[in-house]
Amino acid sequence: MIGLEHYLIVAAALFVTGIFGIFLNRKNVIILLMSIELMLLSV
Repeated sequence: MIGLEHYLIVAAALFVTGIFGIFLNRKNVIILLMSIELMLLSV
């Protein structure tokens, strides 16, 4: 059964992926917006 811990782990992984996308690709606006969207979807 999928518990709360699994959802929190997936949400944390998506949030960290968004953070890495923001810090690694500051010059590309499209990737920056996609990273922000990924962070907002993980919350």
